[in-house]
Amino acid sequence: MAEEIPENFVDCRSANTETVPETTFVVSRREFANMEDTEKMFTAKYIPEIAKLFRKAGENKGGRLNNKEFCEVMKEIYGSVDEKALTALHMMVDTNCKNTISLGELMDFQLKKNQLSESLNIKEKLFPQGMKIIPSNHHRSIIGMVFRPFKGPTNREYDSEENVRIYQKGQYISVSSDGLLTFWTDVFDKQLSILLSKQESTGLYSEVKKMHVNDMVYIKELKQVAICTTERELTFYHCSEDIEQFAISYFLIVETNIVSAMNYCSTGTKGMFSYGDMKGFLYVFVSNNIQTNGLFCQQAYEKIALKKYSTVYVSALLKNPSKDFICVKVSIFKEECSLIRYFPSLDLFAVCGCSSKAMVLSDFSKTRGRITPNRVFTVAGNQEVFTCVEYSPLVGQLVTGGVDGLLRVWFPHKNISCEEVLKGHARPITHILYNQNESVFLSLSDDMNVRVWSEHSWLCVQSFQAHGMEHTRISSVCYNIYNNELVLANTDIGKCLGRGTDVFKNTITSHDKPLCSALYHSTFEQVVSVCQNGVVSVWDILTGRIVMQFNVTPEQRVGITAMSFDEAKRRLITVSDDGKVRLWNFNNATELAALPVTVPKEVTAIVCVKNRIFVSSRKSNIIYDLDIEKNDHRFLTHNYLKDIISMDASGTLLITASSNGNIVAWNADTGEDLYWCNGRISPQTQMAARTDHRQSIAKCRDKHRILQCKQPVALTDIKAWVKKIPLIICLKTREENMNIATLLTFAGGYINAWSVNSKGGIIAKFRAVPERQKGSIITTVSTDASESILLTGDNTGRICLWNIKEFGFKKQEDTGPFVDIDGWHVSLCPPPLLQSWQAHHSWVVSVTCDPSCKSIITAGLDCTVQLWTKEGYCIGRFGRDEWEATQACPERTAVQEEVEKPHTAEGKTIESPLSSPSPPPIPVPDFSDLYKTIDKMCLPTGDALLAELGKMQRRLPKWIKEMKDAIEVLDRPDLVIEDIDTQTLYKDLL
Repeated sequence: MAEEIPENFVDCRSANTETVPETTFVVSRREFANMEDTEKMFTAKYIPEIAKLFRKAGENKGGRLNNKEFCEVMKEIYGSVDEKALTALHMMVDTNCKNTISLGELMDFQLKKNQLSESLNIKEKLFPQGMKIIPSNHHRSIIGMVFRPFKGPTNREYDSEENVRIYQKGQYISVSSDGLLTFWTDVFDKQLSILLSKQESTGLYSEVKKMHVNDMVYIKELKQVAICTTERELTFYHCSEDIEQFAISYFLIVETNIVSAMNYCSTGTKGMFSYGDMKGFLYVFVSNNIQTNGLFCQQAYEKIALKKYSTVYVSALLKNPSKDFICVKVSIFKEECSLIRYFPSLDLFAVCGCSSKAMVLSDFSKTRGRITPNRVFTVAGNQEVFTCVEYSPLVGQLVTGGVDGLLRVWFPHKNISCEEVLKGHARPITHILYNQNESVFLSLSDDMNVRVWSEHSWLCVQSFQAHGMEHTRISSVCYNIYNNELVLANTDIGKCLGRGTDVFKNTITSHDKPLCSALYHSTFEQVVSVCQNGVVSVWDILTGRIVMQFNVTPEQRVGITAMSFDEAKRRLITVSDDGKVRLWNFNNATELAALPVTVPKEVTAIVCVKNRIFVSSRKSNIIYDLDIEKNDHRFLTHNYLKDIISMDASGTLLITASSNGNIVAWNADTGEDLYWCNGRISPQTQMAARTDHRQSIAKCRDKHRILQCKQPVALTDIKAWVKKIPLIICLKTREENMNIATLLTFAGGYINAWSVNSKGGIIAKFRAVPERQKGSIITTVSTDASESILLTGDNTGRICLWNIKEFGFKKQEDTGPFVDIDGWHVSLCPPPLLQSWQAHHSWVVSVTCDPSCKSIITAGLDCTVQLWTKEGYCIGRFGRDEWEATQACPERTAVQEEVEKPHTAEGKTIESPLSSPSPPPIPVPDFSDLYKTIDKMCLPTGDALLAELGKMQRRLPKWIKEMKDAIEVLDRPDLVIEDIDTQTLYKDLL
């Protein structure tokens, strides 16, 4: 295969400074777990003493200390310090594997680590996820959108176990400027639209059906929607949950001018409806008991000839006030009112004009029933700084947005000058929203930039763009505060679900893109994962927290990123879509080197042997043999290899596997091919020609050409590729013997155990996925440190743990079953299946474990990295959950299978094709928590009984969901759980 090899270039390791920075360094509790005061490990107080002891201990070594000397220095300063943690720290700093570190390197490492870790706390962001764009059937801009909850807005339910709010179900209602009213589900998956102009003739002044809507408000107590148009009338529609009953209720006739803005606010009993018109007048209508008496006085309604609906005139309401109703009119501006806000805690109306040059605060007098516009806010030069306004009762300050892109903070009683000016937006601010639950303000500007501001510090804590909505300005905003859900609208709708609810927590993934790989580092007790957009995340396995994150793709490409540790597990090796091989200090995101060779993009394996990196790819039969230290780069090729799909090493033995089924074993030191095998051709290993296939890259630059992939690998291509993978894994702890399997190969759903020896061959084989799961294939494998447990993951998201301690050994006492292949006996006895559970919704890309196999780490194409016990209990999802190191009883969320030995035919030899083991019996879901709770119900009395009943009522929906999920996973259509009314069930239990 002709390939073009690029020229070498000099190793570009970054030099570490030898100077001590004048700053304060903090070491995490994980690094110094036994210290009483971990926050003072690297404060300025201790730096001089550390520097003195460093110089003294390393005076004959250029100030550099090995691990033993470093531990002695730190113990002399701090006394009792965990030596294992110090060793881990020494390894983190010594990324170049020099086995010694200097004081400058130590301080430089700690400084970079602290700077990078400041931006890692994903949970601090109010909206960690991006904007989801929902196409709508609106052809004109949406000028109004409201959320209507199915339960009362004060009915806040909490999941006591998850410590989050229960997502409040409801309905969104939107209206566009041409009068198209649309009802949406809370997830925007269904919609029902009504064209208002097709409703029965609308009002006294309406002569045509064509409409232009200016604003919309929702009156929750009456379940009414109020619509104002360019006609001199307001239309009130009955708008209950039953869409079939949607109809016009009545009209409010505005004789004087056109309504430009509306507002509605209520206390549950008293309702306050207000609107502003084109001439700057503000109208306020107060109903002291809105649920009983309605919004307007019933005696004021009139019946007009040729009109089906009742009408009420604004002039009639103003002339005839009563004790239950207050109607007020006041002049605010000499221009159009563009915004009205009522702040109950101040009993003030804030009104902005269309010129944005002034804002008026108007007092509402409860005793006199009138409004006084007594405070006018302006700035020097009549600047346009009042486009929108909000108020924080907690700090007692107003926040306004302006055309200049600045937010200004005011005291309501002080209108001469603002207290704070908040910079960040580059375009005019169109909306300001307040969330008292999170103590934040949200601001939106014309350039689709959303910023989140802390009301305590007035600092911007998050900024993000409404990507996908750039075609026209945002015309309407709805902030569902209880669910912390931000909805933006123009002709389309953008939805962004924030943190705080159970639904949000379930949507949190470890990465934004599907995973490529995940590794476990036993010394640091960390998981390193990488996704298809090249983001590497480092997670603490003891807490679930992220400790480092960085990008290894310089141009933000989306594609496959392969990664591996070097042989000493001190550096991370990555190959991304640009084909560059890079070495990283994954503890502080420092790029240590970029090797001067460009490899094909679709890298399938990275293996390190004695400071040499072997890299293989899917569309090439070249194995790149790269030198980390001396830039002596070579490559290996073999005619038996169509490509290299999988690769592993044991000592100096390098094993490569191709999609054509051929497996070639090499001597990694000499480059000689030793053996080759192919189970479809022969069950025995074959001797190779003992030829040195290794060539210098520099000498063969003109003779060979690299086949590059023009485009990144799509998700569908990954699946098609993996289906052809003959995965391999070397059993490195086993003795090389013709009767002992030292290589496992995985093709489709089968596992073959090979003795890689001149007289070796297949010793045993078995089907590792149930035959009933058609199309299931093994996609990833690994073993524990002792290689007694084999871990497999498949394309259905399932994880299996096999006991291979006695598997792959040819013994005289073996009684079968066997299969005879060309006179070669192959055992068909599978190893015991220890455990099996559903870990992901789809493809598993990595499965690994800690040395003792007590903790299992899995990564999938569903963008999640998860931690499990070996029994299949889910400890948590990285990036979503946090847990304690001492957590002993994790929640059982895995659907487990009872293990049973597969049924096999009797006899020693089977001449027929392989028979698959029968599937394990379907287990009965474990609902021991439900049984324990019912038992506890018989014990307590009085208040304790009521408390237990309350807990049980909250947990019933969760138990029922678990039962349904279990039956669905088991694929048993004969088992059906009908929809259960939890309230009825709860009453029956009482």
